[in-house]
Amino acid sequence: MKNKFMATAAVVAILAATGAARADEISQIKAQSIALKKQNAALEARLNKLEKQQAKQEKKIDAKVAAAPAGAPAESFMGMVTKGPLEVITDEGPLCWHGICAFGTIDAGVSYAQHGLPINDKLYLGDQVLNSKARGSYFGISPSNMSYSVLGIKGETEILPGLSGVFWASTNVNPQSGQLANAPGSVVEQNGQSVFNYSNNGDGSRGGQAFNDQLYVGLSSPTWGLLTAGRNRSLATDLVGAYDATGGAAAFSLMGYSGTYVSGQAYTDNGRWDDSLKYKVSYGPARFAAMYKFRDGNGGSNNAGGILPTKNDAGQIGGGLSYMGLDVDGLVGYYHQASTVSALSAAQLTASQSSYTNNVFGSAAVLGPVGSLSSANLAATSVADATGGAIGAKYTWNQFKFFAGWSHIILHNPANPVGVGANNDQGGYVLNVVANNAYFRAKLLDTEWVGVKYAYDAKTDIIAEYEHVNQNAYGNAAALATCGRATINPATGSATGLRSSGCSGSIDSGSVVVDYHFTKRFDIYGGVFFEHLNGGLASAYFYTSQFSPTVGARFTF
Repeated sequence: MKNKFMATAAVVAILAATGAARADEISQIKAQSIALKKQNAALEARLNKLEKQQAKQEKKIDAKVAAAPAGAPAESFMGMVTKGPLEVITDEGPLCWHGICAFGTIDAGVSYAQHGLPINDKLYLGDQVLNSKARGSYFGISPSNMSYSVLGIKGETEILPGLSGVFWASTNVNPQSGQLANAPGSVVEQNGQSVFNYSNNGDGSRGGQAFNDQLYVGLSSPTWGLLTAGRNRSLATDLVGAYDATGGAAAFSLMGYSGTYVSGQAYTDNGRWDDSLKYKVSYGPARFAAMYKFRDGNGGSNNAGGILPTKNDAGQIGGGLSYMGLDVDGLVGYYHQASTVSALSAAQLTASQSSYTNNVFGSAAVLGPVGSLSSANLAATSVADATGGAIGAKYTWNQFKFFAGWSHIILHNPANPVGVGANNDQGGYVLNVVANNAYFRAKLLDTEWVGVKYAYDAKTDIIAEYEHVNQNAYGNAAALATCGRATINPATGSATGLRSSGCSGSIDSGSVVVDYHFTKRFDIYGGVFFEHLNGGLASAYFYTSQFSPTVGARFTF
């Protein structure tokens, strides 16, 4: 019995010890489970906090991008570069790697022009704004209507605390042809052509260069601002992007279509400056900007003998202020030896095969034979010294944004005439017919505009704008004697009582457009543009009025 009792006690002791061990193990597992749950809860709370912080920061950035006025500084360069006329907006954030980001916009659609021309493979514009040679109607593809189509890369790297090195490289492209944007090239294609063989064309600040939009390197600081060197958009171009209600949409804005009226300060080539320094800085609600273009060989005087010096320097200064929903920016500046290209007539083209001609001191002069030249590289031009300025204002109230602005430009004959054989400012085309005395008296060109942008809902914008252009009578007595109504026969191209461009004149234009965003990357739009020309600003036009509806789509990344 004693042995049985001892055996039973041993078994009970073993079972008790085993149960205690298991109970201890279960207790440990429960404790670990509770600890893991607490860790998971803490991690989930931290993740939720980070997501809220990220969403809050993205909302702040989106608000700053939407509300940033022209020239407004950014906390970093990468913030600044998304605030121009071509906003870089994505759903998942920028396409970046090691501080280098790719960006772009492709914009195309179809349009009808009451008076238009066949589309040109080099020109980055449609037929909405009236061309002087337009005769019949046009219906077809229309490129870059709401935004100029662009591809580019940009980058930023911190080199010292609070100081970054930056770069930008972008080029405008033609979605209708796949070619680089080349406005002067579209003009040169018309050399020697009958007006009945013209395609749509017009001079501009992008001349087929590899990087025809901007190409610069510089320094960026939240305190000291942004300084860039290379090829920069002018301050006037920045102002149009910020204070045009359409954002400078070429299909719905006269000043967005042509740099003549604001961004190029009367000479559309001048919307972008080679060989330039550009500086922007802000302090609180105030901001300051300045640009300088060094003289170079692109727009000067390369005639035999070198008697005409190259003086194609330029400068602009500007400033602005933001307060209680109101943004205002203004600028003044000058551009010496400003030039714009036009096509050669058949007679001029024939003469150019043996000699250059130059109108320097009021009379034509042959400056010497140059041998056989390719018509694909030649252009005519008029030259001026341009001074002037512009001011833009914008007021945000609830769902509305109201826009207004004024540009005033003064043109004189150049103090330093341009000689034959010079290259134009964009694309390197050779100027072989040069007019240096286009202005018998100073030409005054004024542009005023008003507009409104209404956010109908989170995805839909409705935009309306009106623009008015006026010029004085600047021609000589013979030119002013022709200021009666001109009659041009579209069927024959003949003119009766042809009005001089030196007569006073005006342009009235306006547009209404609806823009619907499916996502931040993709939107569709539709609208109509109208225009009416009078006096000297209608010189040599077959028709003086235009009506052009356009629809299209835009993808931005």
